[in-house]
Amino acid sequence: MSLGWPTNGNPIYLFIAFIPLLYVENSLRNFYIFFLSFITFLIWNATSTWWLSYSKRINGSFAVEAYLAPVLLNSFFMSIVFTFFSWIKKYVKSKKIGYAFLVCLWILFEKIHLEWELSWPWLNLGNGFSNHIKWIQWYEYTGTLGGSVWIWIVNIGLTESILKYEKNRNISSLYLKIVFNIGKIFLMIFISNLIYIKYEEKKYGKFVDTLILQPNIDPYYQKYHISKKNLILKLKKLMNQKISTKSMMILSPETTFHGNGNKISIKNIKNNKIVSVFRNYLINKYPNAVFITGVELFSLHKEKKSKTSVPIFIGKSKNIQWIDTFNSVIQIGIKENDNIEYHHKSKLVPAVEIFPYKKIFGPILGNTLLNFGGTVIELGKENYPSIFHHPHLKVKIAPIICYESVFGEYVSNFFKKKNAELMIIITNDGWWGNSDGHKQHMHYARIRAIENRKYIARSANTGISCFINDKGEIISHIPYGKEGILYNRIYVNNKKTFYIKHGDFIYKISLSVIIIILFYLFYISIF
Repeated sequence: MSLGWPTNGNPIYLFIAFIPLLYVENSLRNFYIFFLSFITFLIWNATSTWWLSYSKRINGSFAVEAYLAPVLLNSFFMSIVFTFFSWIKKYVKSKKIGYAFLVCLWILFEKIHLEWELSWPWLNLGNGFSNHIKWIQWYEYTGTLGGSVWIWIVNIGLTESILKYEKNRNISSLYLKIVFNIGKIFLMIFISNLIYIKYEEKKYGKFVDTLILQPNIDPYYQKYHISKKNLILKLKKLMNQKISTKSMMILSPETTFHGNGNKISIKNIKNNKIVSVFRNYLINKYPNAVFITGVELFSLHKEKKSKTSVPIFIGKSKNIQWIDTFNSVIQIGIKENDNIEYHHKSKLVPAVEIFPYKKIFGPILGNTLLNFGGTVIELGKENYPSIFHHPHLKVKIAPIICYESVFGEYVSNFFKKKNAELMIIITNDGWWGNSDGHKQHMHYARIRAIENRKYIARSANTGISCFINDKGEIISHIPYGKEGILYNRIYVNNKKTFYIKHGDFIYKISLSVIIIILFYLFYISIF
């Protein structure tokens, strides 16, 4: 699994990776199966997400727990799923029912990872093909869950070929079954390439000229120390490298203006100094442009509005008010009467931006979990997808913030429910240095382009900033650790793919199959 995982892995290994585990499962008791599967998944998690070990606390020391917690927990959850499958398979005494249960339960597990507060879908199996986009053009129908099913079906088929050979010693039958299962791999690759070739002929007339900024500010040693004035000058300097009077869009990374003295009140957002500076700048330099940037927004209330509201004292009177803080993206237009559109990050990073199941773990852990990433405040989040409207081009834009880009159906809802026509991703991947972390994250964005058949402009603080077309191809990019700009033309469309319309429908099928199997188990246990 590790040899097959992005960014440098070859996904062909994913089709044979589970064979040893599936093979030994046939002859071992549940305790040993749990132990061996845990070791298996621990190795995979530890080696594929090793870059998490680069995480640091606010004081600069390495946060080892930020690496160990997701690795150990995810390995444990995966081994529970596998052990439960083994018990079901032995109980019903039917391999076909057992394997069907395994595939469906795994899909359900991956879907849960996309929805609950302990979400860590980074190693959902379908993500493993993100560096081979010509293999997965059919993701516009199935999303990543289709890739997960593909991996399990081939692994199960090859394992069964070996097990049947051990019984009948028919070498011809073994070769035939192996060829048949290898055929499952090449059939889907062939279908994908047909879709890819056919899609090349499609062109769209509507476009947006886009300028991406990559300021390259170290998140640990520069981000919270650079002054507001110097940060504004830095961004203006980057913008000035590509001045244009065209109708265009300018992108800056996640939390470009962070909460260290730069929080912006939602109530007075139009009068904020930072907003005014860039609005006036655009009037003189980019008269038909909009500037989209990451900020920290906040709102004050006289009473607690949500579970993330924090009490603070206001003024000399020490009156208590409640503050909600958000990791947000805003769009600044050039006219004073233009509304400042904003979107709050909805998919928050566990233990960094949200305290998972705080009522349960809060009394035990305190604020330990929130000590990574520069804040110990739990952030608020968006409840519904919100889009931006380019005032001159009449284009609808889906604003995606960092971790949100890993969630397939969440992203597709911007196109399904709000009719967005292109996607922007703003992120800060500098927390893990020049490791596989930022590379994997960028490759996962390519899957979103395929699922939704939309162009992507991606602005990353330290890299990789890039343009991705609707086939998942990287058109141009700025490498990690380099300050610079990218300028390109993004084509937009209002096409709704099967995946946009139906989302992760595979999990619904899987859930139905699991329910049927469990009812069958209940039936045979009685009769």
